[in-house]
Amino acid sequence: MSTNATKRKFNTLLQGIGSSQPRTGDGGLPSETGSPSNHSTTSPGSTTRISGADVELLQKRRRLGFPESTAPILGKRGNLSAAISSIVSRRTQNQDSSKSFKEVPARYAPTDRADLLKRLGTFQEITDWTPKPDKVNEVEWAKRGWVCHGKETVRCLLCHRELVVKLNRKVVDGKEVPVLVASEIEEALVDKYADLIVASHQEDCLWRKRGCDDSLLRLSLTNATASLKALRERYDELLARKAFLPYEFNLRLPEEFDLDTNLTQLPGDFFTNPAPAKGADTQPNRVALALALMGWQGLNNARIGAVPNSASCHTCLRRLGLWMFKSKEVADNGEVLVPAPMDFLDPAREHRFFCPWSNSQTQRQGHSQSRSGQDLPGWRVLVQTLANEAHLRSVYEGRSPARPRTGRSMAAPSTPQRPATAASIGTPIATPGSAAGLGTDNAEEDEKERDAKDKERWARLKRVKSLFDSKGSRKLRHSISKSISRPGTAHSTKSTGGQKE
Repeated sequence: MSTNATKRKFNTLLQGIGSSQPRTGDGGLPSETGSPSNHSTTSPGSTTRISGADVELLQKRRRLGFPESTAPILGKRGNLSAAISSIVSRRTQNQDSSKSFKEVPARYAPTDRADLLKRLGTFQEITDWTPKPDKVNEVEWAKRGWVCHGKETVRCLLCHRELVVKLNRKVVDGKEVPVLVASEIEEALVDKYADLIVASHQEDCLWRKRGCDDSLLRLSLTNATASLKALRERYDELLARKAFLPYEFNLRLPEEFDLDTNLTQLPGDFFTNPAPAKGADTQPNRVALALALMGWQGLNNARIGAVPNSASCHTCLRRLGLWMFKSKEVADNGEVLVPAPMDFLDPAREHRFFCPWSNSQTQRQGHSQSRSGQDLPGWRVLVQTLANEAHLRSVYEGRSPARPRTGRSMAAPSTPQRPATAASIGTPIATPGSAAGLGTDNAEEDEKERDAKDKERWARLKRVKSLFDSKGSRKLRHSISKSISRPGTAHSTKSTGGQKE
């Protein structure tokens, strides 16, 4: 009998392992005065069994992924439900608090341009961050690792310091209203916040020691191949939103911007290589090209993907609703019947104040060879790069870089002529309509093209050669040339002096 009793106890113990959790101390087994329905005692050494409801709650806890340290005490149904609710609420609050900073990396990378743009993106909501003076604007805060954490509040994700930035606003009856303050007080307040950009970090925070360089926002547009590739990508994204693009007369482009000239400077296979999307128009879309040259491209959302009626600048993160600038109804003769909500679209002015696409100072910062009178915004640098590439491409292909001239300009060119022309030696000048006149004009044009190409090649060779010449090598070459010329000079002197007969 004792053996059978021992076996039964052992089997009971094995069955209770999967459905019960042994506890010690204050959180141990239920007391002996508990409800008999919750456990049944088979012998003095038997274990406590769990009811079906407790097993269900235990399985729910495991599905939610609660750690063992937060396991609620079994046998207390009310406490178990409260514990689950509190833990779920804590997790939800933690997720909500870190939701806005999930995309912003919490790392120290002062040379990473992408991280700087992400931090700047947190300041784009006008409800959270109002415009500030230049010394304390969002660019200065972002360069030192700060992000916008809420209403006029910045936070460092590295040292977790927070700071409220308020210059001329105060709370009245629960609402913020602007306050007029003296200029001296405002300047002193701005200077104080400018110091706090650095001093508000913790002592051991790396952002306190060094921030981002001013040149990090500059656009790299000197590489023609990369610039053309990026331009084509922006153009394709805008072309996919063709139905929402404004009309060309809705655009107000800068005076220096010549879209027709820019079209002629693009490579011949710009719109076909790579092949456009199926169903795309084979003719160039002038509006999409103009916006792409100004730095605009399609807006993409992380959750819903491409936004069909909006454009954006990926440098200043400005968003543009295209439907606001397109005339709603236009007659066949071009008359606007129903105008757009906005009068016109100025692609250059729609960028944010610090964007290098429109701000020449931002594009100039960090460039050692730039001069104050030659500062160009990003879109003009891109247009100049395309023009230079088109000129070099025409030279390599053996074509004249100049535009084709008319018959009048060919017969009477405005450029100075070579001295040894037919007119200068008395040769009869043939009329443009005769065969002799055409042959003379063609010969002169070919000769001019050859001279221009030769001058261009020699100038390029001299520029390339000057890159490899140092001051020491030039001095050495100059001394060698002098030493070589001395024997000839001496010989001529002897001949002059009559010593050599």
